[in-house]
Amino acid sequence: MRNNYLLPGLHVFDLDQLNKELWTKAEKDRARKHYEKEILISQLFEEDRKDCLVLPGKEYHCIRYETVKADKYGYIKVEKNLYSTSPRYALSKVLVRISYKTVDILTDDNQLVVSHSRLYGQYRRSMKWQPYLNLMAKRPLALKYTSFYEQLPTEWQTYFNSCTASEKPEALRLLATFLKEHDFTKVTEALTIASEHGHPSVESIKQVFYQLINGRGIRTEIIPKMSLPNMPEATRGLDHYDQLLKGADLN
Repeated sequence: MRNNYLLPGLHVFDLDQLNKELWTKAEKDRARKHYEKEILISQLFEEDRKDCLVLPGKEYHCIRYETVKADKYGYIKVEKNLYSTSPRYALSKVLVRISYKTVDILTDDNQLVVSHSRLYGQYRRSMKWQPYLNLMAKRPLALKYTSFYEQLPTEWQTYFNSCTASEKPEALRLLATFLKEHDFTKVTEALTIASEHGHPSVESIKQVFYQLINGRGIRTEIIPKMSLPNMPEATRGLDHYDQLLKGADLN
């Protein structure tokens, strides 16, 4: 297997995708003859399977657990790489679940705090800002001096620069909610659409975002094929109802 599929050395960016490709190649490889026995590999496999033990009914998860102490910034070190946890775990011990693909930070009762893609190599850092956003909302003026601000998409940097002091905490809490289950792609798209008519409110961004993720999108303006009669301009408000109360005895 190593000689046939893994040499010369492969540059792997997605292990799950590599496994799918190798599985497809292995299935096709069953159709050739064994290099010594001159019998199809698929036939040899059927003979071997008669002597195989029954596989376990439950899937085996190849993971290990470690208890690691976070530094004063909330980072833990796993195999010389740093992973963020949450501000409340600074200088505290956390349980870490490590697999080939992910590094998960857990509470004492095994509840997930944050999940990272596992880093390979040394002295690398993975930062998940979502747990820190609610803390930043309490000190919004410090946002511009954080590394998180530098990593924000340009659209969000521009938006925060134009936010008032009261809007920044609301926008940070909104981002904290969105980034729990989504990346910046849809969030930034919602901001761009909401900004088409000027600086949007936090509620406007929220409304557009939920329209996008629910599949409804933004409705385009309908252009009728036939001419429409001119209609009087509609006005909002309760002034026309107030006219009914004039002269009425409210006692």
